[in-house]
Amino acid sequence: MAGLRAALVTGAALLLFSPIQAFAEFEIPEVDGEKGGLELEYRGAQHWGYPRPDEDGDIDALRQSHEVEIQYAIADWWMIRITPNFEEPADDSIDIFTVGIETQFVLVPRKGGRFGLALMAGYGPADWFVDVDDPDEVEFGPVAEFANDKWLLTLNPRIANQEELGLEYAAQLQYRFAAHWSGAVMAFGEIEELAHTGPFNVQTHAVGPSLYWFSGAHHGEAEAHEQGRSAEWSAGLGTLFGLTSQTADVTLRGTLRMEY
Repeated sequence: MAGLRAALVTGAALLLFSPIQAFAEFEIPEVDGEKGGLELEYRGAQHWGYPRPDEDGDIDALRQSHEVEIQYAIADWWMIRITPNFEEPADDSIDIFTVGIETQFVLVPRKGGRFGLALMAGYGPADWFVDVDDPDEVEFGPVAEFANDKWLLTLNPRIANQEELGLEYAAQLQYRFAAHWSGAVMAFGEIEELAHTGPFNVQTHAVGPSLYWFSGAHHGEAEAHEQGRSAEWSAGLGTLFGLTSQTADVTLRGTLRMEY
């Protein structure tokens, strides 16, 4: 286990400093935290089938997307996250590096129960590492978990403000069918301007299945807290299918997480 832990930490460090790319919207957050807990998570995706050009003939799409999220729990009810992002646009013109900063406050801890609620807020400076005129992005919204036996529903709608007030969301319905395995249906989407949503087909929406493996008790379950803190690992692989012309046709999404 010590060797595996060292390998993952080394891999995460290499990701932070290698010329690969990132995309933050494929995050499925969790409500609970544990004081002093450290979490490293890699999320990556490969995209096929680019969206149609907009009215100006531009294509706002990615070929690959990768990110590494580092989370630390200052208290059971307060977590902070920093997420370096690496992006490769569809035209291969440039690799874009940005950093997102988030904080999360637990309002109702779930701790293996049926319901949990947290409030998250994030800030994405646009010009820290690249010379662009885009405005910074601020987003906030709830993280809600509803559990029943082996089922877990996670909802994370977020209000985002860059140039206009928009809506982003992540949702997942997960079923734990074995001690170390679960299957899920996940969905992600974005409406850039709530004041001018336009038809559904010009928005970004994707949905698809995912499979997860866990090394031990899933984070948030009662037995994990009773056993005390120990390193736990999880990995996921899923496919997203675009529902609109402004969404990539198919996206392969992978995750790798270490919690301690």
